Amino acid sequence: MFLPYGTDAPVYHYPVATIGIIATNTALFLLTGMGDCGGYDWLILEFDQINPLQWVTSAFMHGSWSHLIGNMIFLWCFGLIIEGKLGWHKFGLLYLGLALADGAIGQIPMYLFTDGAGGALGASGVIFALLAVAVIWAPENDIHFFYVWNWLFHGTIDVPISVVAFFYFAVEFLQVTWTGFSMSTPMLHLLGMSVGIPFAIFMLKHGLVDCEGWDLFSRLGIGPLSTKDDALPRGSKGLPLFQTAPYRAVDQLRLGGILPPSTAAARNQRYKEGGSGLPLGRQTNGESTRPKRNACASAFESFARAIRANRIEQAVTCFDRLRENSCVAAVPDSTLVAYINLLSKTDRHTERLLPLRFLASRSSKYANNARLQIAVIELRHNCDPQSAIKILENMRLPLTEKLASVRKRLLREANARLRERQQGETEPTR
Repeated sequence: MFLPYGTDAPVYHYPVATIGIIATNTALFLLTGMGDCGGYDWLILEFDQINPLQWVTSAFMHGSWSHLIGNMIFLWCFGLIIEGKLGWHKFGLLYLGLALADGAIGQIPMYLFTDGAGGALGASGVIFALLAVAVIWAPENDIHFFYVWNWLFHGTIDVPISVVAFFYFAVEFLQVTWTGFSMSTPMLHLLGMSVGIPFAIFMLKHGLVDCEGWDLFSRLGIGPLSTKDDALPRGSKGLPLFQTAPYRAVDQLRLGGILPPSTAAARNQRYKEGGSGLPLGRQTNGESTRPKRNACASAFESFARAIRANRIEQAVTCFDRLRENSCVAAVPDSTLVAYINLLSKTDRHTERLLPLRFLASRSSKYANNARLQIAVIELRHNCDPQSAIKILENMRLPLTEKLASVRKRLLREANARLRERQQGETEPTR
């Protein structure tokens, strides 16, 4: 027996709505006969009518204690993952929308194409929809399971959400294939999963959820799905990193130097190293005053082009050229962010450290996020909890609620590892 009880996905919002939904399900179960619905059939999904009210109410009705408890355990687990990203208000609306869609896709075809006999109840359709949402938003995060085998062997195991989703899809699909493609519990579960997919993609596309670059599309290398200015994949699973508008290399290059975008007058100012300071386009004694491109500009243009094309080796080489010419200080934050995120795709942690340190040293909105990334690398890849603690303690205040939550979690992990190391050093050798 496997029972889910938690997740390693980042939980930035307390699961208020999830607890409320569990409480509502339990209360309705107690108030409507504890499975013996009797006079409450009008609350379940009846196939002899089309009733939008039942699309919602049927998702809160259950036929037995085991039916209720099983559904609520999985609801808690998926609620942690999804509400943890959305907050209670968005999650509540999402749950209501999934219930409506799941109820409609179950009731309408049965009413139109069958004799309308029978009905359905339970939250499992919506829970399977939440599973589909979870696998699109956080496929590489784990679900913590407690397992028991013959009451002799027990323990815990972590299973990736993608594996959980594939397993349950396979089980339900095989049952449907074996018993025939008719309305049944496995078919309702599959319909629930089909409902969750468009909801997940829609919210991701329109920036209604921040998956921090760990959504399914980003991990498959398809690129950011959101139409908003979302960041590329982060360097640590579930860690909030950078959100920045797309950089434009051409707009960052200004007449042989690397300067921020400015006015038309500034765009026409020539690079003054060895020049007369005359505007571009003017001529003196029949010769153009246009300067030659300097090393910084050339290196930056190649650097930005390599990032745009996802050519990581070329980007690393160009970044080294920028460092050799002392040009990194002039590279815009957004371009450094894009470079860091490109390196994170292949887990090149050592190479990420240097651009992260440059970004952390600046007084910009990305500085604290960069410090979090550095702390993660020091803690989990360099096994240096002392450095991680020092970096986390030097973060600039005030912090947002999300950053403060991640910092607190990392400090707790770093202190725990430091204590383990100190205890190991003090244990006497035999």
